[in-house]
Amino acid sequence: MVSGLERIKSRFKCDIDDNLISQIYALLNSDKFTDDTSDYIEKSVEEEILETHIKKNDLFFNDLRFSIYLDEGAEQKVFFNDAESKVIKLNDAIFYVNWSQYFESLLVHNILFPETKYELLGFVKINEILYSAISQDYIQPSAKTNIEFVREYMISKGFTIKKRNDYIHAELGIIIEDLHEENVLVKDNTLFFIDTVIYLK
Repeated sequence: MVSGLERIKSRFKCDIDDNLISQIYALLNSDKFTDDTSDYIEKSVEEEILETHIKKNDLFFNDLRFSIYLDEGAEQKVFFNDAESKVIKLNDAIFYVNWSQYFESLLVHNILFPETKYELLGFVKINEILYSAISQDYIQPSAKTNIEFVREYMISKGFTIKKRNDYIHAELGIIIEDLHEENVLVKDNTLFFIDTVIYLK
């Protein structure tokens, strides 16, 4: 059986850093929990696996008290750590069918957009809901995002427009959604993709 990490390495022809994101993804895709007939596991089942692993390895994140609450939406709660100039996002993987798909999205984001790579700090539980705590460098935009510039950039990278702010790359078998003005920032004439929703086909 080819592991999830090996599939990603092969598809994108790259190595993947050994970090907490790849370790958790490998855990959820290990032979203990998957078989050759299906890569799909119910999100609730994965959450039980995750919580057991989190408690066993003390992976709860408890440093939000040092951060400033900024905003939240359907997908995540956003905080700012001024001392480290980092954005911290609590995400419950609501846009994904399970936690594996969510961590897969983080891995692919880090391959495609290393200048805004995610780091997994640990996990938080609020009102019985499990969240990942991920951090990212804070980007201070120097200009308003022109969505046409985003479209031109994505097309230059081999993507086609799926609909509005969603893109598909047929050769790589990848869909990237939600690339609107708030999720792609411009600094010094460079695009920074700070929030992506990524699915592998």
